[in-house]
This record gives sequence, structure tokens and C-alpha cells, in this order.
Amino acid sequence: MVDIQRLVLQGVGPGALGVMPGRSMLSLYGTVDVGLDYTHGPSGNMKRVESNNAWTSKFGIYGQESLGRGLTAFFRLESGFNPDSGTQQSKTSFFNRGSFVGLSSTDWGTVSLGKQLSGASSLAIGADPFLATGHQSIYSYLAAFSDLGYGSSLDINRINNSISYTTPLLWEHVGINAFYALKGNQDVGPRTHNQSLSIYYASQENFMSASYSQNWCDPSPAATSQCSHDATREPSIRTDNVLLNVSHDFGFLTGTAVLSWINPRNTGGANAMLYFAGVQKKIGAHLLRVTAGFRDTTQKANHAWGMTFGDDYFLSKRTSLYARFGFIRNSSASALTYNYEPENGFPLPKPGGSVHSLTVGIAHHF
Repeated sequence: MVDIQRLVLQGVGPGALGVMPGRSMLSLYGTVDVGLDYTHGPSGNMKRVESNNAWTSKFGIYGQESLGRGLTAFFRLESGFNPDSGTQQSKTSFFNRGSFVGLSSTDWGTVSLGKQLSGASSLAIGADPFLATGHQSIYSYLAAFSDLGYGSSLDINRINNSISYTTPLLWEHVGINAFYALKGNQDVGPRTHNQSLSIYYASQENFMSASYSQNWCDPSPAATSQCSHDATREPSIRTDNVLLNVSHDFGFLTGTAVLSWINPRNTGGANAMLYFAGVQKKIGAHLLRVTAGFRDTTQKANHAWGMTFGDDYFLSKRTSLYARFGFIRNSSASALTYNYEPENGFPLPKPGGSVHSLTVGIAHHF
């Protein structure tokens, strides 16, 4: 587990696991990821040059200042982009992957304000061996909610207007995070966009976490998740999410199991149960990963399953060649897709259809 974390941390940037007490620093960092992809779906097939397969391409600035007595000030500004075209990842937010500032105390914990991941979102992303990447991760596509009825919403992206507090480690292994975010547009429904409570246990061989979150869609144009049906009523409807994750280092490989429950609170809506299992193993310069997932709903014949396979060959700790193969198979009433790109609308979802995708590429961290 430690060997895998050392490789992965190169791609998430400095300070990703928290500030480093006693140090003052300023760092420019980032990732460039581009690959060649072939995807086959119900509407045909496509060959494309595709960004952000193994990693999200980004550049960021991270800084921290030691203030003495165990207190550290820190900030992060991070922006995603598409190397295949040079365009920004988001049309509404330049620093779409993070824009926050905070204070960390070795005695009292860490508080931060701005656009950031909630504790529940961080645990959800960390529970997936492929880190819930937007193109090549079965986790990202099975965690769908749009077919669960009017008002369903779930935000595992960076959330605007938020405040996050994480305790220092309790009993050397336990941490708790409380998160709250306001809507950008508070004209309809509660003022709250997202609130969550998370707890985790971490040791050298085990990681366990549990989180509970409540989410209301935000009709503000700057919000990461829009109200897609009726912005005059939909922001009043809450969606609950429970996430449980267990990871264990068996010595010869690392295994992960995840359970997630998505429950929109609108009358007549459906809810979904998600089950995931994944393994990771480092063999020489190779990092091998596999994740399998199953999604079931309370709607008749609305279930789907799929897998993602990955091999990263590290030419150095910062540069890797990678291969990804993934697929999703839908039941007769399920219409989920895989490796979807909003820019070109492919592959289109279709009830009962299957999607297969193969990608090879290169990623470099700096």
C-alpha cells in the first residue's frame, strides 16, 4: 500500500494529504495526460485522441507558511485543461479543481474555505483504485443519479462556497471531517448546497471510512451540478448518500471494497445501491489495477455492471505509459454509458446497450 501511495501521490500534487508542519514553501505542479482511444457503443464506434484518461490534466499552485507553535497557513489554486485541444476543462470556472485557503494546527485540526472537495467526496474518490477519473473509471459511470427521478443530485466534484474542518488524528489513527457549502443561488429551497460528516481510520495496512452527505442541486450558473429539470422546484429536493469503504494491504496485493447508497428524497423517486471491489499490485515498474462494479436500483430491470482494467508502466516516478480497458453492460431498463465526452456526445446511452473502450497513452507529472 505504501509503495502504491508513493506512485499515486506524484499525480495529486503537494499537500494532498495535508500540510507539512514547520515548512514554508511555494510549488507549481501539474499533470499532462493524452492517449489514443477506441470506443464501441450502441450507436457505433469512434477513434480519437483523448485527454485525461489515467489522470486529469491540470496545473496548480500550492503554498504554505509556517507560523510557529504548530500553526500553518496554506492555499491551493488548481485548473484542469484538455491537452488534445488546449482548452480549459471548465467553461464557468478557471480554477475549477480547487480554489481555497486555510489554517492548520497540529493541536486543533484544519479549516479551509473556498472551492474544494468535501470530506465525503475525497473518500469517494480515494475509494476507487482509478481515483474516479472522468473517462476511464467504472466507478464514475455507475455512480449515476439522473435516472432516479425528479430532484436527484449528487456532487462529488469540487464544491463552491464551502467550509471544511478536519480534526487532528485522534488516538493516532482516527480523523473526522465536517463539511458545509452554501448555494450560489439561494432563491429556491434551502440555502444549503451540500453538508456531510465523515470519519476514517488509517494505519499502514488498513484504511476504513464512512460518510453521510446531504445534497441539494444549486441553480447558480457557476455551480458544478445544475438543476436539470425545473430550477424553480428541484433545488428544494434533497438527495442522501451513504458511503462505506474498506481497504487492506494483504502483502502480495491491496484490496478495496466499497458500498454506496444514493437516496433522492422526492416522493415516487428511486434509489440506487452501488457495490465495488478492486485490487492493486505493483510488479517492478508496473502498477496493475482492476475494479469491478454493480449498480442496482429500486426500478424494475434497471441495473448495470462493468469493469476497468489498467496497467501503468513507470519510466520514472513522474512519467508513465498506461493502458486502460473498460466496459459497461446495461439491463433492459438501464441506459448508462462509459467514457462519455460531452463535447462530441459519444458514446450515446441506450437502454440495454453495452459500451467497450480501450485507451493507451502517456502521462507526465511535474
